Amino acid sequence: MRTAVAAFLSTALAALALAQAPSAPAQAPPAAPALNQPPSAPWEGAMEAARKAYEQGRYEEAEKQLKSALQDAEGFEPRDPRLATTLEQIITVYRTQGKMALAEPHYHRLLGFQEGAWGPLDLRLVPTLNGLGMVYAVGREYEEAEAIYQRALSIREKALGDVHPDVAASLETLAALYGAAAKFDQAAEFYGRALDIREKSQGPEHLSVATTLEALANLYRDQGKYALAEPLYRRTLSIREKAWGPEHSDLVPTLDKLAWVCYGQRKYAEAEPLYWRSLVIWEKAVGADHPTVATALDNLAGVYVAQEAFAKAEPLYRRALAIREKAALASFDKLASLYIGEQRFLEAEQLYKRALAVAERMNEPVELGMVLEKYGELLRHLDRYAEAAEVQARVKAIHDKLAAERSAEPKDAKR
Repeated sequence: MRTAVAAFLSTALAALALAQAPSAPAQAPPAAPALNQPPSAPWEGAMEAARKAYEQGRYEEAEKQLKSALQDAEGFEPRDPRLATTLEQIITVYRTQGKMALAEPHYHRLLGFQEGAWGPLDLRLVPTLNGLGMVYAVGREYEEAEAIYQRALSIREKALGDVHPDVAASLETLAALYGAAAKFDQAAEFYGRALDIREKSQGPEHLSVATTLEALANLYRDQGKYALAEPLYRRTLSIREKAWGPEHSDLVPTLDKLAWVCYGQRKYAEAEPLYWRSLVIWEKAVGADHPTVATALDNLAGVYVAQEAFAKAEPLYRRALAIREKAALASFDKLASLYIGEQRFLEAEQLYKRALAVAERMNEPVELGMVLEKYGELLRHLDRYAEAAEVQARVKAIHDKLAAERSAEPKDAKR
């Protein structure tokens, strides 16, 4: 159970973060009716400097400029919307850096400002409430987060009615929170309510329905309730296939999840074709030698191992290993090139020796020849000409062997 809780905590908080991701600092809409706002060159200059710093990823500088802008804004009239704008941008910068604890007091201050301007039941309060709830959720202060999210839900229900997609979104946020807090029954209940609303308001084949179905399926999967998760994943897959087509790469996560719950129920005959589909889709999408394909190969091989079909699993594992070794060779070369550029020649040589060991184990002459050529270049750069000549001789031998093999191929094979 602890594993299930930990897994769902990670999944749920990631979902919450995605749903409430901060946007780049910009001029926000006024937080209150426009007042007579005397121009403030220092405030405007600090906000513009903060915007540029944020866009360039210089978050500490953005913080500094926004703190300066906040000091200026605090000298304005009490309901001047520039104060809310500044608070929103400070929150954005803190959230981008994951500094939730620093964002919290600014959320409270922003919420107070907005409540004073709009009243406590205004629909425009919901984004701020959701942001504050996210701060509590990330800090695992679940009771505080629940109270905030419940308030957001109540506001939406009163403003929009019981059957509205935004009400479903609030229910899903609460469901994810309950899952993170290991209150699985409440999580399932709220996902079920959200699903019912989405089906009624958006139709049973809407992609948002698929997202809710998958979230509920994930909840059951993480508890080991594979039989409950399976039909939900199947319906999710069906909706997405109709929307995207049967070969879209975004289908792969759903295919893999469905395959996993089938595997968990020992339904190997059903898991196998699902993993095969994932493999074929990835090969078409990213190429046969991409590291993602290696993961797909591992998944499929695992099904065969579970059935003790080792002869089927072995070539898949071998291919996955070859893909990863080839990817490792590329990484060795990139890092070695960096070392050479920094004149860290000894470290570059050690990397090429490691790459040679991998290439020799792969038994792929082309890959081995490429590594040897790079290593020979380094040796010549270091004036170690005798060693470089030995390496070059190996390269020539490989090229000669490959050329002989190509010339010996039947004419039909060449065509």
